[in-house]
Amino acid sequence: MSKEAIEFKSLHKDIKYENLSLTQLNKFPPHNGVYNFKISKTSFFMLNIINDDSSVVKHFWRGSHDLKELDLWFEITKDEGVVIDVGAHTGLYTITSLKANPKNSVICFEPYFMNLSRLITNLRLNGFSNNASTILGAVSNFDGKSNFKITTEKSYMSKGGMLSKKGQETNVYKLNTLFLNKLEKKLNAIKIDTEGEDFKVLLGAEDLIKEHKPKIIIEVREENKIDIINFLKSNSYKIYNINDLNNEFDFENNKIENVINLYAIL
Repeated sequence: MSKEAIEFKSLHKDIKYENLSLTQLNKFPPHNGVYNFKISKTSFFMLNIINDDSSVVKHFWRGSHDLKELDLWFEITKDEGVVIDVGAHTGLYTITSLKANPKNSVICFEPYFMNLSRLITNLRLNGFSNNASTILGAVSNFDGKSNFKITTEKSYMSKGGMLSKKGQETNVYKLNTLFLNKLEKKLNAIKIDTEGEDFKVLLGAEDLIKEHKPKIIIEVREENKIDIINFLKSNSYKIYNINDLNNEFDFENNKIENVINLYAIL
C-alpha cells in the first residue's frame, strides 16, 4: 500500500476529491499496491501499480467508482448461472459476480492483453483463479479479426480502447456463435462496455438473448441510443437509467451528454 498517498489523503480531508478529474487525482502522491475495493455488500482486492488502474485510483481518492452499477450487478448475479462480461478491463464486474455467487460460470472478454493479464492477476488475488473463463478478444456482430486501438501509454490499464482500422490485431467474436444452444446453465446476466461497439454486441447476441432472456447492463451514448433502445424494446425489455431504477428511461427527453449505463430487464 502507498503510505505517502494514504497520509496525504488523511492530512487533506478538506479537498473535495469527488469533484476532481482523473488527471487532477493523478497529481497527488501515487497509489501503489493491493487495494481493498469496497462496494455496499462485499469487497475484493485489486492490484494498482503506481496509478496504472484508473478504477482503483478513483475509488481510492473519491471513495466511489461505478458503485451503483456494481451494487446492481452484485444483486442480479446472485443466482447461480452463466455471466458474460464484455469489455472486462481489470475485472471489477467479473470479480463482483463471483463474490455474489462463487458457483457462477463467468466468461469475460477483454481485447487488450495488458488489461486481461491484470484481470487474471486480480482473480488470483481473490482466490478465483479457476472460476472464470478469460478470452483475449473483442465482441461484435461478426466473427473474424479486426484492429484494436488504445489511446494510452502501453503499460497503463487502458480504458477507451476500441475496434479501429489501426491498432493491434485482435480476434472478434459473436456471442451467438460461441454460446447459442451451447450453455449448460442459464445465462443470467450480460454486461457490455465496449466504447461504442455496444449495439453491435447486442446484434451479435440477439438469438442468445432471446434464448435466455438475461438481465443486461450496457454502456450507451447519444449516437447509439436509439439503436440500443429499439433493439431492447423489440425484445420486450424494460429499460432504466441505473441512477433511477424506479422509472423507465425516457430516451426521447434525455440527451446523453457523455455516456450512461442502462439496465434492461424483462
